[in-house]
Amino acid sequence: MEPPPAVECGEGTVLNTDTNTCEMIPPTGAADFYNSDNWAESFPDQHASWAKTEENTPEEGVTDLLEENPNLVVTWAGYGFAKDYNRARGHHFALTDVISSLRTGSPMIVDGAVQGEAMAASCWSCKSPDLARMYDEIGEANFTDNSWSTWGHEMANTIGCADCHELGEDQLRLSRPYTDRAMTTVGRTFGAQDGAEQGSQVCAQCHVEYYFDGTDHKKVKYPWDFWVPGVKTDYATEAGYAGSDGLYDGFAAEAQLAYFDSIGFKDWTNAISGAPSLKTQHPEYENLADRTSHVMSGHLDFSCVTCHMPKSTNDEGVEFSNHNVRFDASRLPSSCQGCHSPAAFETILKGRKDEIKALRFGANGTDARLTELHFKAQAIWSANGVEGLKEGKTIGEAKAAYEGALKAGNELAGEMNSLLTKIRNAQWFWDSATASHGIHAHNKAEAVRLLEKSNGIIDAALVEADALLTKYDPDYVFDITTVDTKAEAQPRAGLDLEKMKTDKAKFISERVEKEWPHELKK
Repeated sequence: MEPPPAVECGEGTVLNTDTNTCEMIPPTGAADFYNSDNWAESFPDQHASWAKTEENTPEEGVTDLLEENPNLVVTWAGYGFAKDYNRARGHHFALTDVISSLRTGSPMIVDGAVQGEAMAASCWSCKSPDLARMYDEIGEANFTDNSWSTWGHEMANTIGCADCHELGEDQLRLSRPYTDRAMTTVGRTFGAQDGAEQGSQVCAQCHVEYYFDGTDHKKVKYPWDFWVPGVKTDYATEAGYAGSDGLYDGFAAEAQLAYFDSIGFKDWTNAISGAPSLKTQHPEYENLADRTSHVMSGHLDFSCVTCHMPKSTNDEGVEFSNHNVRFDASRLPSSCQGCHSPAAFETILKGRKDEIKALRFGANGTDARLTELHFKAQAIWSANGVEGLKEGKTIGEAKAAYEGALKAGNELAGEMNSLLTKIRNAQWFWDSATASHGIHAHNKAEAVRLLEKSNGIIDAALVEADALLTKYDPDYVFDITTVDTKAEAQPRAGLDLEKMKTDKAKFISERVEKEWPHELKK
């Protein structure tokens, strides 16, 4: 049998003739410290524990959160998360998962030009230390002023040592300049902090809410301009808001909403309802920063590192920070276990999760009622001749129709702007609680506060939506059973799952495996 033809390798890679695959060109000169394996000799225990993050996937495999909760498809309709959203795996899988995700699309080169690009270059920001290397080599602005696949051939290493440490050293650093800028904004300049806070700030390079600033080369920016960490504040004046309903009264979530509203920002237009929407990412740092001052002030102070990177002891009795970043109650410091046994932690955290789930999925919970609101808004548009997905339009056509109708300046536009603003706000507070990994452990009280606030806004929005339906389409009845599975919800959101999966498989086989250096992990 004839051997397969040699693959064509992209820039920065070279063909390995033994395996017929493309590999990064071996570095010359000084050690490549963006590759975590080159830290193993100097930091063997830390490196060995870091490597164990590859084992941090449950035996049952990856959890499809859209399958588990199809309401997410509706709330994120028209945005990447409606395509694909799985429970996060260990850090070792970060680069694999962003490449493989349907959210990043399947950009292919056709006639010398990239087609089908779905994401910006800044989507690499939390996935690889090679981002920091590229910032150093070409500049932050030059990197961000491109699309996602532009830099695929440069992304070789998953999250590791160089993300958090000075190259080849144990000293902590902020390798992301946008984090340094944000910390300075809230008065927490990195160099002035103690080791515990510096550790948390290193985590905050990724575990935060952020957006891509279109006014500054599409750089990553944290919406922290108004936030006072740990202090309940009314941010209404920052957004020019005269209402008395406490919409902007609170902590990070309110400060960030005020910031986005003050600059007229939206992440996307919901393709079902037309709501100008915001996507919260994963504001773990904000939740922890707010918790320390207003929820558990009498509790022993702790940081991200306390719980997720506790000290371990090697065979020689030498203590080191365990870099298998996860939570295991049995590994907590003795100062924690003096009051809370591992078994007690399991009971406490389960009770907190159950309280949060009741606000989401119990009677009059947030998730199903947000779905109801989006479809009721769609029905109001449809009754007034504004055509969207329901009428067979594409996602882009539906968004354009709704955006145009909202700018019409007529009675309907005023009514829908009022309703859709309520949907935007309710969804923001819901997402600020639910998109935050481990909020039941980090700041359960904040999750409850945000979900209760969201539910209150949903109450008012449903009254408004029902009044508009009585006016425009009194026979409309919402039926949630039409979207109670992912398979039913995605077509209603304008998505073809099988086509997306086919396109992604082609992208991986024809671009990633031939041109990009990172080997995808199972």
